[in-house]
Amino acid sequence: MKVARPLRLGVSIALGAVLAAALGAQSAGIALTKKAPDTAIAAFPLNGLAHENIASAIFLATTDATGSPEEGAKAALPWALEAYRLEPLVPKAHAILALAEDDPEKRRQILDAALALNRREPRLQAVVLQQQVTDADYPAAIASLDRILRVKPSQYNELFPLLINVFAQEGAIEEFANILDGSSEWHGRFFRFAATQPSALGNLAELRGQMSFEDEATDQTLLRSLVREGDVATAYSLYQRIAGSDATDAVGAWLNDYPPFDWSLTDGAGLRAQPSLNGKELEISVKPGKGGVVASRLMRAPGTPFSIIVEHSIGSQRALLDIDVLVKCAGQPSAILEANLVRQGNGYRIDNLPSDCAFIEIAIAARAWSGRSALNENIEAVEVVRQ
Repeated sequence: MKVARPLRLGVSIALGAVLAAALGAQSAGIALTKKAPDTAIAAFPLNGLAHENIASAIFLATTDATGSPEEGAKAALPWALEAYRLEPLVPKAHAILALAEDDPEKRRQILDAALALNRREPRLQAVVLQQQVTDADYPAAIASLDRILRVKPSQYNELFPLLINVFAQEGAIEEFANILDGSSEWHGRFFRFAATQPSALGNLAELRGQMSFEDEATDQTLLRSLVREGDVATAYSLYQRIAGSDATDAVGAWLNDYPPFDWSLTDGAGLRAQPSLNGKELEISVKPGKGGVVASRLMRAPGTPFSIIVEHSIGSQRALLDIDVLVKCAGQPSAILEANLVRQGNGYRIDNLPSDCAFIEIAIAARAWSGRSALNENIEAVEVVRQ
């Protein structure tokens, strides 16, 4: 008994030392898990989180090199499997295991099991999202995107292109209207992004017809983009809804809130146009050696014949020669009318328009010749008068 007691005591001390060493190694491993996972594994080989981080690093590096997340997942698969074996609740490893699985049904099973454990890991959500898009399950895909971007709003650069593909699908508007209610910061960012994407413009215009984006800059971009893509009719209909009672085809007012149906005014070095302080005149300023269009706007084509009348009190003959009025059909390069103010007379009469000319663009151009004084003149109004 006397021998046994010291023996048990020695064994206890030895076990305590081993456990202390193991716990110390595990603590060091945990501390190094994120910053140096390879060192963490060397310190504590059973560190599943460190295996997961190595799997993640291999996945990202391979994906960047090959452009294929599936190839990245296959390269990281051994580390992901070991991470899962050591630490079954590792969400990044679940995502890699799902991506590496070629069988669609097995992939869904892995994702379903992983989601039951964790719905906040962005990479896991991204894999779920990819599967939902593949399955054309757009309502679920939109909900997944919303969850990802609420947790990680910094990922919008990566996910918005994918979201645009979903947004552009027929019938997607109703689902997006339910999600994009302004309750998250990324909603406004998405509207601004979508307003620059040709494939999204039709659906975005439809959505804007149902709800406000609460952002004038987005509305302006959307209108310009629709016109640039040739969908002037949709843009004009949306402009009328956005501008409300201010939307008018009377070009006399120098409104410039929503170009190109309000005035687009040039504001460049040496070439500028701006409304006067009372808003009743357009102030044109051109430095010597400069010239070009200073103001333009689109409007519905009036019935022919009609006249364009520029109201002004410009007394300088030289200035009258150096300010032109241009009219052309929207989207067409050639002008129907191009004449300086000297030639106005009682107005610029236009007797006919092409049959497909549903909208016209009216522009004012000005120039100041090199070696002469700057041009600084005011125009009171531009009117379209039916004859």
